[in-house]
Amino acid sequence: MCKKINISIMDKKVFFLLIFFVTLNTVPAFGQNDYNYISNIEITGNINVTNQLIKSASGLALGQIYTNDKVAHAIRDLYQLGLFKDIQIESSKSDKGINLIIIVTEWPILQDYTISGNKKIKLDAIKNKIRLVPGDYWSGQRQLDVKNDILELYYEKGYRFADVTFDEEFQSKNRIDLGIIINEGQKVVIRGIEFTGNNDIPDKKLRRVMKTKKSGFLRSGEFNMEKFEEDLVRIVDYYKSKGYIDAAVIDWEVEYDKKGQLYLSLDIYEGDQYRIGNISIEGNTLFSDEILLSNLKFEENEIFNQGDFDEKLNNIRSIYYEEGYIYSAVSPQIKPDGDRVNINIFVQENNRAKVRQIYIKGNKKTQEKVIRRQLAIVPGDYFRQSLILQSQRNIYNLGFFEPNIGLDYQPINDDGDIDLIFLLEDKESGTANMGVNYDEEDKLTGFLSLSHNNLFGKAWALKLTWEFSGKKQEYDISFTNPYFYDTNVLVGADVYHLRKNWTDYNYKVVESGGGFRVGTRIPWINYSKITTGYSITQKQYSILDTAGTVSSTLQDLVDRGKILTSTMFLTLERDDRDNVFRPSEGSLVRSYTELAGGLLGGSENYIKEILQTNWYLKLFWKFSLGMRWRIGYVKAFGDSKEVPPDELFYPGGTGSDGIRGYPDNSVVPEDADGGKAEFITSSEITLPISGDQIIGVLFFDAGNSYNYLSEINPQKLKKGAGLGVRIMSPMGLLGFDYAYGMDRESRSKWQFHFQFGSTF
Repeated sequence: MCKKINISIMDKKVFFLLIFFVTLNTVPAFGQNDYNYISNIEITGNINVTNQLIKSASGLALGQIYTNDKVAHAIRDLYQLGLFKDIQIESSKSDKGINLIIIVTEWPILQDYTISGNKKIKLDAIKNKIRLVPGDYWSGQRQLDVKNDILELYYEKGYRFADVTFDEEFQSKNRIDLGIIINEGQKVVIRGIEFTGNNDIPDKKLRRVMKTKKSGFLRSGEFNMEKFEEDLVRIVDYYKSKGYIDAAVIDWEVEYDKKGQLYLSLDIYEGDQYRIGNISIEGNTLFSDEILLSNLKFEENEIFNQGDFDEKLNNIRSIYYEEGYIYSAVSPQIKPDGDRVNINIFVQENNRAKVRQIYIKGNKKTQEKVIRRQLAIVPGDYFRQSLILQSQRNIYNLGFFEPNIGLDYQPINDDGDIDLIFLLEDKESGTANMGVNYDEEDKLTGFLSLSHNNLFGKAWALKLTWEFSGKKQEYDISFTNPYFYDTNVLVGADVYHLRKNWTDYNYKVVESGGGFRVGTRIPWINYSKITTGYSITQKQYSILDTAGTVSSTLQDLVDRGKILTSTMFLTLERDDRDNVFRPSEGSLVRSYTELAGGLLGGSENYIKEILQTNWYLKLFWKFSLGMRWRIGYVKAFGDSKEVPPDELFYPGGTGSDGIRGYPDNSVVPEDADGGKAEFITSSEITLPISGDQIIGVLFFDAGNSYNYLSEINPQKLKKGAGLGVRIMSPMGLLGFDYAYGMDRESRSKWQFHFQFGSTF
């Protein structure tokens, strides 16, 4: 309960008097200088930098309380602009407060610059490195950066004694013309590499491990610090591959002689060599010891190879990753025991990850449903590494995205479940090309092509092609929808017209027609599909030179006038290549059957069969091997006595029937217009020179054509070998091959080949 307090009039006077004196002692009287306020800011010394910028960057303002800390912060903030060589702030008191004077000395502004003395490095390379632009402030730090950047270029080329000086010519308004003078000096080359402490492994073996080499025949002997630091790691890794698990490069020195030549000296600690001892594993409950340790099999008394062991240990990690245990940890403990190492592997299995959602990012041109059809893993599945890799491969093989298809995941709960994120980068899908092509049969051929393999982002493919030359006129319109009404059914249609002179066989054919295709996957066979289609074509043959030799078959075709051909085809295919554009693993098996006439009607009756298989495997480093076998035959039946000449086989040159080292369409049976059967085998070793853009090729081809299937003899083939290059250009894949025809009868056995697209 509150009590009332009564204050008399006298008490009130005393109370207010006390309050007055207390306030008087705690609040400064107006004009008292216990606090110093900034009353004026003056700026001097600036030439190109405005007063407003300096005041704003300093953080000082009229009416602020002046402190030494504020002045120190102001100087620091102004220096961070990189515009001033020197900054001082002077202060003085007045009746109104503190007067400040900010005194600055600006760095000069670069008006123009020249570079001289460079002979070994091009001017553009230096300019691109230093990125110096007129209008930049020429500060002490900028000068140091320019010098270091130029020296870095020269050091990479082996010019370790290069130096850079500057000639500054001051102009009006604190601007300078700058001369960058380079003294390249003598190129430093490595004359010797010596080792100490290596008692068990000789110098010559260690030198082979290093990429840093002393100068010699076909070796520049340049010293590159980055490469040398990698060599230090290579040396240690080499020792560990030989069982020296404690090996290390203790120290190294670089010495120069009077001529500026370089000598390297490396001090090695080898330690003891160890062999494989006992291997045990613990912590595993999902997989037995036998299953996991089967990935760590070593020969008895085998020397411990750290790199080989790490690779086999990754196989154990992959077993867990494949079953969704992405949080698992496999940690080895290596304990020396005499001349042996005993290895104990600890496994932490942790939770199994289930995929909740799958997100796709970066697809700006392709509809998401097109991409999702390629996923081998779906929401609700446990994470499987093999399904992830298969999904990435399927997406890339669409041809719509760059090769670097990324993957990320986000844990979403304490159970370890995740959301998957596929990261894509679009590449151009539509092309408009024109140019010239050359082959032995049609000589110089012009072409115009308009194509789009991802129309409306639905993976629809549309292509219009026109090829023209003195011997050939061809028009082709093709459309394909691989997901008809959002199903796995492919539908397509083609319309074409061809006029071609076969001068080697003395006839011309004019052909017009069209057709349609339908295909789908074979659900019970992975990576497989079936395609069938129908086409109807009208052909008319004529003789080019009536005075030349005309076979009875050709004369019969000419006499028949317009010939109608009605055909159906069936293709069975299984394709598990890792990359359809440059395969390095997997295979392609394809069976093609074509039936003309019979119940289909038309004037021609024949059946054609082609079986082809391609196999690919990785060799070593980046080398890959591809092998191809192709066998085919065509046979007339019913009322037709002969197969139309343009349906026969004409191996040679490039293409699906290519035998490099021989002119196009030149490998045919004697006294025959073409072959009714063929057998071709090819092998290619490929090496990426610049990613998937430029590929080097070493190849061997062998094949022949025959009058009858029974005549095929793999021991009697026309052989060719050579080398080439594949270039992925805006026009598509370009191929250049130079081949030697081993069984060619002409005096010159070398043949140059140019091709569009892949035929292997």
